[in-house]
Amino acid sequence: MKYLWLLALIAATASVQAGQRSLLALVIDDLGYSLDHGMRAIELEGHHTYAILPGTHYGLELARRAHALDKEVILHLPMQSIGAASKREPYALNEAMDENELTAQVHDLLARIPFIRGVNNHMGSHLTEFDFFMRPVMDSIRGYDSRLYFLDSRTSPRSVAYAEAREAGLRSITRDVFLDDDASRESIRLQARIWLERARERGSAIAIGHPLAETLDVMNEFLPQVRDEFRFVRVSELIEIRRQQDVSADRRESPSAWLPGLQRRTSIAAE
Repeated sequence: MKYLWLLALIAATASVQAGQRSLLALVIDDLGYSLDHGMRAIELEGHHTYAILPGTHYGLELARRAHALDKEVILHLPMQSIGAASKREPYALNEAMDENELTAQVHDLLARIPFIRGVNNHMGSHLTEFDFFMRPVMDSIRGYDSRLYFLDSRTSPRSVAYAEAREAGLRSITRDVFLDDDASRESIRLQARIWLERARERGSAIAIGHPLAETLDVMNEFLPQVRDEFRFVRVSELIEIRRQQDVSADRRESPSAWLPGLQRRTSIAAE
């Protein structure tokens, strides 16, 4: 009877979860260059996540202000891209570095931004495609602080960053939508609608945007309109919620794996 009660409780919990609002995680990248735009981003309504570039003029101040407002701060880790943009990033990880240099650079950049809960890649359309680069990067993040997570921004469809983060034992997750590759307001609204549809279909979705005037204008208009249907969560919260959902799904599929003695007791009862 005790085990039947537990199974009933799990079923009821799953039913309640199914009726809950879908989850939206919003990440604003590239913070640190502008104090005004950075503050506008941090003041957006909801529990959002802010990716701050190391070595920028306002990075430290924005990290402190975001933390004071109970917003989540992560390191926006520069990585080599296919284009020439990464050559202008003085701190970008690049393919000329050996494992020791990658580790030293990662640890140095992690130490530059306070209050960080995780890391995501800035650019990286080249470096994230290679497991022999991503493996030491993820090992370095875990070695610095195993509580950190990694968000794969998926600047390349061939990115292996998510897989290598999981292999290294880091909590990891991937981006679903880029809001402002095209920075017109019409395009940002379209991508925001796609973000909502993916959350409705899957229960949750992650969007990445930037502290552009157009993006912030659309988000200030958009976020209040959807707050009754959706719940905004930090990326760290979403990772934990998905982990718990996976555990619950495993338990529902194989109750004998987690109810001690259930299979044996059932067999005895049948005898």
